Order: sequence, then structure tokens, then C-alpha cells
Amino acid sequence: MRIAVIGAGIIGAAVADAMAARGTRVSMYEMRSPGRGASQASAGVLCPYTEATPGSPLLALGTRSLAMWDGWVEGLRDRVTSRFHYARTGTLEVALAPDEAVHLRRSAEQLAAEGVAHQQLDGAALRQFEPCAGASALSGLFIGAHGHVEVSALVSALMESARQRGATCETPAEIIQVEQKQDRVRVRVGDRVDEVDHAVIAAGSWSGRVRVADVPAFAVRPIRGQLLHLKWPDASAPSRSVWGTRCYTVPWPDGSLLVGATIEDVGFDEHSTVAGVRELLQAVEALLPGSCQATLESVRVGLRPATADHLPLLGPLERHPRITLATGHYRNGILLAPYTADVVTRQILDNDRDPMLDLTRPERFW
Repeated sequence: MRIAVIGAGIIGAAVADAMAARGTRVSMYEMRSPGRGASQASAGVLCPYTEATPGSPLLALGTRSLAMWDGWVEGLRDRVTSRFHYARTGTLEVALAPDEAVHLRRSAEQLAAEGVAHQQLDGAALRQFEPCAGASALSGLFIGAHGHVEVSALVSALMESARQRGATCETPAEIIQVEQKQDRVRVRVGDRVDEVDHAVIAAGSWSGRVRVADVPAFAVRPIRGQLLHLKWPDASAPSRSVWGTRCYTVPWPDGSLLVGATIEDVGFDEHSTVAGVRELLQAVEALLPGSCQATLESVRVGLRPATADHLPLLGPLERHPRITLATGHYRNGILLAPYTADVVTRQILDNDRDPMLDLTRPERFW
């Protein structure tokens, strides 16, 4: 069986690696280079209990995928020489105002009801737990199961693994037309047409440009996210991811700190802006006052693929079952990568349809 994977970000690379592991011939097509879309500007947070509301489908997807991460990373590291940082050091959510403290108390109650390990911290205990927290911090909520990963290096590792297993990647190659004809799928690549048994559209924010006959344009829109890369001034950088209502931070072993991220509905504009940088600098200084002495190393910008309900478009098209979507993951593409790769591979190769696909079916917006 030959599979076309359109897109080589974190989702496309994960799907291609999983499919190639099953002995399929995988051809990847990427309009830029692997991981140069939203993936290169991602902080790599793995935080379903912070990102999703209790009882939501997104939380169900996120927790299932989070449970896969340790084994997924272990298997990948055993196969490749590419190295990437991965840590499950937890997240610390900080309240700077009374209403935020109320929110954290309610979150803790919900976590307790679901049996999720967590720790509530008052102001003094919070500052002992995380000395970088400011004196104005009222309380904190620590969730130890959360983590983060170095995304660009992870994509490189996935591409190395996929290629070891026989996958190929053509770049630059923008696919704008995919057509199913009986038991074959035609993928137009420039002036030529490649025929495959199944196509997976994982082109992120650009998925809407891929046209399929008799199907409306896919309901994915780009949301710009600006991310700061800071160099902490001394050895006292935070040892875990710290979250506030206006920003979040992710620490790295070299003393770097990522600060994310803006949420801007500006179309396909990938420029950084003074307003975006200022917004994040003010937010991180309020959250971690020591950041005012940090060095601004760089600003990263990515376009995250959003849907109206913030759930991905995941699953085969009803009219064209040999064409599967794996896009629209918005802020959770990194977290959902192992689950997406697994569910797509099982659906295509084993006809094993995960019940969660009823929630993510692409046709729900038509």
C-alpha cells in the first residue's frame, strides 16, 4: 500500500512514521521544509488539564494522548540518533488576582473529583515551591503529569525515523488538489499526478487550500502566535513550566525560557509585531518579575490551524473514504501527535475506527 501524507509538521511527520512502521510506502509532500510551519514556533507544552475545560471532548483527546507520550518518546529515542529534550516536570498555574485564585480553587476541586494528582499552594508555599514567582502571587496549582518537549528537534527525529522505515519527503511541494477515483487517489504535484491508495491531509493552516472534488473547503483558519525566546540572567530560572492568564513559560536546560503566546486572527500574516512582543513581555514580567533582566534572544511566529470548536478535523471523508484529514489541531497539535498518528494508522490499515472520530469528523461543519 502506498500512502501520501500532505504536510511534514509534527502531525504529518508523526503519521508518516507510524504508517511506515507498518510497512506501507509513504510519500510526504511539504510546501516548505519539515517542521517549518506552526511546529517551529511551538513551545511544546503538554498540558491537557490547563488547555481544556473539564468534561470536554478536547480534554478526553488530550488525556488519552498524554498517556501515550512516555512510551512514544522511548521508542523514538531507541530508533534515531537525533536528540530532543522531553520532560514531565509538571506545570505551575499562578493566580495574580482574586478572581484568578477562585478559578484555581475550582480547578483543584475538579481535578480532585477526577482523581488527578495536583497540589494547591498558598502565596508563601508557592514562592517556596517556585522562587521565581513574584511577591504579588496569591496562590498556585501544580499538576505533575504535565510536561513539555523540544518540538523542532522532535520533528527532526520523527523524519529520521520515517526515512529509516522507507518514507520519502518531497519539498518544496504544495499539493492543491486531491481526487479519489474508485480505489485510487490522485495527488496533483505541480505538473504531474501521483497515484496512491490513500491520502492524509495534514497541512495545518494551509489545509484549506487543498481542494477535494465535491467537498467544501476545509474549515481551518490560521491564528498567529508570537513566542519569545529569553535567556535568563542567572542560574535561578524556573525549573518547570509556569502559567498565568496572560502567558505561559517553558524552561530549557540551557537557561532559556520560552514565553507564549499571542492569539491573533490576522490571516496568513507571519510577521512579528511590536505590539505582540510588548504584550508578552509585560505578561511575563508580571508573572515572573526576574524576567525583566532577561535577554530577548528571538521572536518566533507560527500560524496555528484553528477550527470553530477548537477540535481537530480528524478522520476519513464520508464521500471520499480514501482521503483522511489530520489537521485543525490549533494549540494542541504537539500534545495530540501520538494519538493522531495512532488513530489514523489504525483507521486506514486496520479499518479500526476509534469512537472519538465521531467528535472530530470533518463533515461536522458542513
